[in-house]
Amino acid sequence: MVKKAAQSILLCGFMGCGKTSVGQALSFRLKWDFLDTDTMIEKREGISIPEIFERFGEQEFRRMEMEVASQLGRRKNTVISTGGGFLTQEKTVQALRESANGFEAIVLLDCSFETCYQRIKNSDRPLVKNNTKEQLEEIFIKRQLQYRRVADVVILNEGIVSATVEQILREIPVL
Repeated sequence: MVKKAAQSILLCGFMGCGKTSVGQALSFRLKWDFLDTDTMIEKREGISIPEIFERFGEQEFRRMEMEVASQLGRRKNTVISTGGGFLTQEKTVQALRESANGFEAIVLLDCSFETCYQRIKNSDRPLVKNNTKEQLEEIFIKRQLQYRRVADVVILNEGIVSATVEQILREIPVL
């Protein structure tokens, strides 16, 4: 349980864990703004995430995420959905924390690999297209450790979105 009132809530977790759907529902419930870091990057660059990966590679995309992280800490009354790899880079986590003006609560939306995989297996996400199911599961396991290291709260998201939103609000006081 987070003790201090959050001025923004950042959702992290593996691809397909429900960050966007939960984030939109949570922002609606709180009457806060909603931001998606992948959408922010796509708008700024004028091309899709798969195109960014194809043209510039993953390292350049991670650099773009770090730039976005340095802007997010100034946001208040905002629910932020991050890309699956957003908080796996120490520099990005550091940029987020250094830019923080208020208090951000980082919530890990936890799902089983199988649940995530069923949600993403037919997507055009670069990591899905370029890896086998077994390789994705290895990435999932590695990232879970990284997510847990930075998360303030871990919330299971295997069921109904509204139940997940209510659980987040029980765990995190908001202004």
